[in-house]
Amino acid sequence: MNLYVSASVISHVGQVRTNNEDNFYLQGHIREDVEQKEAHYTCDIPGNRFLAAVADGMGGEDSGELASLLAVRALEPCSFEQMGKTAQISITRANSHICNQIKKNGGRRMGSTLTALYIDDGRALCCNIGDSRCYLLRDEMLTLLSTDHNRAKRMVELGVLTPEQAARHPSRHELTQYLGILEKEMLIQPAFSEIIKLQPGDILLLCSDGLTDMVSEKDIAVCLANGGTPEQQAAALLQMALAAGGRDNVTALVAKVCKDPHPLLRRIFPA
Repeated sequence: MNLYVSASVISHVGQVRTNNEDNFYLQGHIREDVEQKEAHYTCDIPGNRFLAAVADGMGGEDSGELASLLAVRALEPCSFEQMGKTAQISITRANSHICNQIKKNGGRRMGSTLTALYIDDGRALCCNIGDSRCYLLRDEMLTLLSTDHNRAKRMVELGVLTPEQAARHPSRHELTQYLGILEKEMLIQPAFSEIIKLQPGDILLLCSDGLTDMVSEKDIAVCLANGGTPEQQAAALLQMALAAGGRDNVTALVAKVCKDPHPLLRRIFPA
């Protein structure tokens, strides 16, 4: 069975910040103009060699924007057989580019999360570093595919916090893995999901913590299960985050899997 993917992404500065440090990758399209406060992209394509990603930059001034841009620029689509190897190479390359920029800046730190979703031949793999997330909605059940690299998650693993406590604990923003770690400091170790065999009707969401800090997983699941196009769902998730306060930049990328072919569309919506 041939699968098709309909996907849409929206990235917004939020209600509080003055700059947008988030970026995204959707079939080769990224937010090249980092001064842009809001960016959209939508596409419908055959479900082979599909690649999507979300990156959340850190660093202040324009450093966060540059770090997340360098992160998504390092990505490239690949076949199913090469997913794991290509993801690891891309993570290593992105970290190297950011670290080189740190050295050029006289040691001024910058960094970025990166969560990528690879799809080919009806199968998907999530690879991430940091705390930007990837979810799968199947039969109205929301499953987290990515792994949070933060101190709150580690405290859950040690039994110090419950998952509910970790969701609001201050240490959830203290990253234990991210792009921009110098070689002498720590080994970069991205997390990989299991291989997912996709089904028609599956919905995948990649997002920055500007969404998940503002909107509960329950409300995210309800929004995705309510139907609509990926473009409508991404916009609805953004509005939910903004209505809740929008304290951070918000990026939501929704990809819907279907079995019927769609016209190939490439549409860019200016800010």
